[in-house]
Amino acid sequence: MIHSFRHDIYLPSTFELLTKGGDERIELDPRAKTNKYGCRPIPDCGLIAFGSATASTISEAGFDAAEEVRTRLLEALRNREPAEIYMAEISRLRSEFADLYRLTNLPGLEMIVSSSGTDAHMLAARLVDESAKIKTLAITVQSTETGSGIAGALKGAESALGKSVDVKSIDIRAKDCSLRSTAVVADELEAMVSTAVARYDRILITLTDVSKTGILAPCPIRAQALKRRWPDIIEILVDASQFRLTPSTLQSYLAANCLVVITGSKFINGPAFSAMLLIPEAAASRLMTQSLNPALGIASLQPEWPRHWNGVRSLPNSSNFGLLLRWKAALADLRAFRNISEEDIEKVVRAFHDAIVSALHYTQEFELLEQSALQCRPFAEGAAWDQVQTIFPFLLFHNDPRGKRTPVSTETTQEIYYQMRKDISPAAGRAHNPISSMRCELGQPVSCGELQGTRVSALRLSLSARLIVKAVEEGDRGIASLIEQGLLVLEKAAFLAK
Repeated sequence: MIHSFRHDIYLPSTFELLTKGGDERIELDPRAKTNKYGCRPIPDCGLIAFGSATASTISEAGFDAAEEVRTRLLEALRNREPAEIYMAEISRLRSEFADLYRLTNLPGLEMIVSSSGTDAHMLAARLVDESAKIKTLAITVQSTETGSGIAGALKGAESALGKSVDVKSIDIRAKDCSLRSTAVVADELEAMVSTAVARYDRILITLTDVSKTGILAPCPIRAQALKRRWPDIIEILVDASQFRLTPSTLQSYLAANCLVVITGSKFINGPAFSAMLLIPEAAASRLMTQSLNPALGIASLQPEWPRHWNGVRSLPNSSNFGLLLRWKAALADLRAFRNISEEDIEKVVRAFHDAIVSALHYTQEFELLEQSALQCRPFAEGAAWDQVQTIFPFLLFHNDPRGKRTPVSTETTQEIYYQMRKDISPAAGRAHNPISSMRCELGQPVSCGELQGTRVSALRLSLSARLIVKAVEEGDRGIASLIEQGLLVLEKAAFLAK
């Protein structure tokens, strides 16, 4: 057999590929060479990174993994088509992830790769809506806690995707930033569903685990009770975009017949824009009865779906190598995380939690936002690290000219967020503090209400898989070093608040 080899093979650099195949949020600012989240597509060893609740700068191991995949792609493209290569690589990606998170014992689990958590929500809503004869309702938590684009993704673009989904939201925080009780939120959900079943033949409940400020809502146990009451109407979608879950917790959601959205770009530390929609066998059997809407091709490619899905060939048979490289980078960090024991992870998480909560409580420039317990997941047994908060949202305060302690406004908090990433020692002048030269990363401010007539937003200090791995690898000194770094980040935030 004679093979014809292609000699005009070109792929953008790894640096460039990591910013392609998403949307404008991962495009680089021409001057700063960072994306909307302030991250570069190359490692930044000088950054003290506690911003994983928003996005992460790629690790050295992640970048090396992406480079390795790009090299393999260049070789394969000499005699194979891009879509064929992409399909094989995505299949390998699914297998690697399933092995790492112990999902291989769940027969019939479907794994749909997606560019972003927002797109994965859209795909879930469209699948549920296609099985509706009349109308679908999607219920989610307030956009400030789950993401500005989620409600729009659940609704869908009417012109492109046919009839739109109705969307209603439930507030989990009051206007004064306080947390509404778990029971009140669950009661509101039940009342909303009880009324909606008379009008809608499909209802998608989006359960957020966890939100931008670390909240689990609505209560999974109460949501499951509603599903048992109306099994032919209700589907539950778990928004686990933060992916702060143990394998057993993820398995419990899938065993409870929930759809789950996860990403590799938050807790796992991969570059922004890598997601997956997980659909257990029973739910898949219901959602596969209708052919896929070809209009899904605006956000999804044929190789990203299991090949046996009805109508998958109506989607574009193309490739998104940028998405592939981002996921491979995430898997490099996930692999390192999964190589350490659950006991070691829990030890780090609990020690860090106690130290940071104490610092936030006893520093006058901070106020820790109220958070809920994380123990009400379905079928979860025993204590685990994901029952401890790893996102710490806090408001900033300063003394006004009269010496009164007052909240820092949303606008000023946003400016402080940007200043945290910079070496501001040249601008500090005589007021120079050694802490001002540190470059630190926090999660983007989250709007959470008003205090004393001032609109306020919470910054977020967040643990990540990469930080936990480093703490474990450094032995006895590792946890102390991690806590010290977290406290230094808070010290800079307090310095800027003053």
